[in-house]
Amino acid sequence: MARRIPLNNPDDVIRCLEEDGGVILTNFSSVNDLHTVNQDVAPYINAIAEERSSNGVQRYTIRIYRLFGLSTTAREKWLQQHDLWIILRHFLRTVSVPFNDASSTEVGTDPILSVAATLDVGPGVQKQDLHRDDFIWQQTHDEGELKTYRVGRDVSMGLLVAGEETTGENGATLENQFLWWKKEEIEKWSVAAQKQAGYVLENPFLGHCDEGNPVDRFRASSM
Repeated sequence: MARRIPLNNPDDVIRCLEEDGGVILTNFSSVNDLHTVNQDVAPYINAIAEERSSNGVQRYTIRIYRLFGLSTTAREKWLQQHDLWIILRHFLRTVSVPFNDASSTEVGTDPILSVAATLDVGPGVQKQDLHRDDFIWQQTHDEGELKTYRVGRDVSMGLLVAGEETTGENGATLENQFLWWKKEEIEKWSVAAQKQAGYVLENPFLGHCDEGNPVDRFRASSM
């Protein structure tokens, strides 16, 4: 289960990402800024929705790209946060020392924005298949990488901002809940399948939990 950590504690966020692979950032955006971004992209979403409706096509998921070009608030207030860039540089900054016969100078490259989009998920949309988003860069992972983590192996990071209150009714994945599978269904899977999907029922400290965070309980009992 993802832990909640304020964005203004980047060291804790980095530690959590290295341990868990994901984190829920708090204090990332004000509610007013979120509403402003929604208003910035609403005309584009509505235009596509109306076009699909007039053509008898279901709404499904509407994707609007170039978000930071359409919303000044998203570009200037979300993307330009100092603590966010501390986190991004830790995982994605590349440094090398190219050979030079006279002198060699260290060269560093900060992360580069790949894509920024807003998604409007309509009713009846089916779940996505289990996947890794870094397949876009043809990144592959061997079995050893699944057991240990090494800073520098990542080629991208994803940041998802909920545009509205997340509830079970609107399809959000909530803490201590499964959006796609019930516990009874998971129990029928092989252990290998459970681990691949991130659910390890045989281990009380990881994977599925009905209440509280078993990882936190384990850490507390070990102190």
